[in-house]
Amino acid sequence: MAVLVGTTEVIDDSRVLQNITGANGIYNSFHPNFGSIASTIDMNKPIMNCIMNGNLTFTETNKSAGKTAVLLLDTRTVPYTPIFSNNIKWAEDLEPIWSDYRFWNIALVCWDSSTIRAAAVGFNN
Repeated sequence: MAVLVGTTEVIDDSRVLQNITGANGIYNSFHPNFGSIASTIDMNKPIMNCIMNGNLTFTETNKSAGKTAVLLLDTRTVPYTPIFSNNIKWAEDLEPIWSDYRFWNIALVCWDSSTIRAAAVGFNN
């Protein structure tokens, strides 16, 4: 997928820089920062990691329409159970069965300033 600045293509579908005469910067710095969290899902952090040390209730902050984030969750071998607020709306209204897998990639999208749509994919080592 091409990257546009306004209507000008600056990176084409082959990841080749285009139309950047006089521009400077580091192209390989387009990745987000990674941050560990304890129990607050911060929608200002595009990628979060949480290693659970017990059953854990999550809250959310910095919600506004269009914000997206990914939570990488390790429920450990026990497994511990994450508890999410009613603001989190799961795909097809079905919260995952957390004990099915140890590791989870959870995609989060703010629908508005209160609702977060979520989808989770679980896996084991």
